Amino acid sequence: MADQKKEELQKKLRRLGVVRGTGQLKPARKLKPAPTVDEELLRPFTPSTSPNLSDDDDIQPLETLLPGGEIVSTADGDCFVLDHVYTLDHQHGDDRLADLLDFSPAAAAPFLQDERLAQHDFRDFLFLDTETTGLAGAGTLAFMVGVGFFEPGSQGEDRFVVRQYFLRDHGDEPALLLLLDELLAEKTGFVTFNGRSFDIPLLEGRFIMNRMPTELRDRPHLDLLHPARRLWRHRLGSCALSSLEGSLLGLRRSQDDVPGWLIPSLYNQYLRSGDARELVRVFYHNQIDMVSMVTLAARVTRQLSRPDPADHPIDLFSLGKWQADLGLSTEAEQNLRLAAQGDLPLELYHANLHRLGLLLKRDGRYPEALPIWQQIAATSLDDVAAHVEIAKYYEWQTQELEQARFWTEQALSLVASWGRRGQHHPVRAELEHRLNRLQQKLNS
Repeated sequence: MADQKKEELQKKLRRLGVVRGTGQLKPARKLKPAPTVDEELLRPFTPSTSPNLSDDDDIQPLETLLPGGEIVSTADGDCFVLDHVYTLDHQHGDDRLADLLDFSPAAAAPFLQDERLAQHDFRDFLFLDTETTGLAGAGTLAFMVGVGFFEPGSQGEDRFVVRQYFLRDHGDEPALLLLLDELLAEKTGFVTFNGRSFDIPLLEGRFIMNRMPTELRDRPHLDLLHPARRLWRHRLGSCALSSLEGSLLGLRRSQDDVPGWLIPSLYNQYLRSGDARELVRVFYHNQIDMVSMVTLAARVTRQLSRPDPADHPIDLFSLGKWQADLGLSTEAEQNLRLAAQGDLPLELYHANLHRLGLLLKRDGRYPEALPIWQQIAATSLDDVAAHVEIAKYYEWQTQELEQARFWTEQALSLVASWGRRGQHHPVRAELEHRLNRLQQKLNS
């Protein structure tokens, strides 16, 4: 037990840079200033664009291919670190990085049910994305951890830094985790894309494997994948980050990008050969992922906090439906009504009106819901739910039994038009039971 406590104390001292007593306490580590990102830095070297990288050349190390990168020494070893610095007026697709700072993580708090998001600014958050050796369970390593953060520049102006920690071999992992932990101490929460299910659990496991304490899961976390699916899946289909870049953010990556499925094999190839030429494409891929999360976070928080009547009606429907699910009735009604005024496909038009009618019904606003149900009934050939709601309204709210019978008969006629499917459909028995009850009431 004493040995274990001693080991934990030594580990804490090493994380602070203490090797043998306070005489060797290391000052806070500072990377040398990285150049401001321009268009050239977004075009990594590849054989197709750099004639000095032909197959006949000698092995190309990272330090040669990625100017500005350096090997940072820690108490736990060395790690390759590369910074890219962006000014906030940097244009990424249709958006600027500065756009995000017009919004707050608080916009997502009621949707993700995490009130801690309302207590912080995006300057307090760390954008995070990993590149891994595969999906092999406990043996999976994050050989690259990309982080992004806002910080003041030399003149006091905000800038956005993308920092990439890279394992030149597996033995560099303790150093990578130590450097990451130092940066985490300066930040409060995370912004990721699918990080809640993948990146954070993976890194937590690596911290534990290296006997380093961690509280990654306990931090406020805005995982952009969930709101992206809720807001745009109906309109865009795929909500993978690469798909959203093209369909939502107006971004086209250069030919120097690499598909995600190929990345583990490129890293393994680098470990075997020491040649980093193809790895430059992985650095580019991770870098653009990080910057795209900034502009995507701006789109998400804008949609959640400031929906606009000019927004696509399908997006307004998706937002209104999500708000209704969360009990945000006033906001949901506003967005569902806006969506109903737009050009929705018939199926979504009916779904939107059903949600709006249900919202009004729950609030006891039956007379307002009636014309909505009538609109659905007038335009539907394969759904009798609105007919049933109208019949219920006339039977129980206004006691107009003739009208209730009329709408029940209309529903039965519609079911009969379904052919064999309608003959044994459960709704037919329900409607016939309702009609018999209404007839008995009328006859009494």
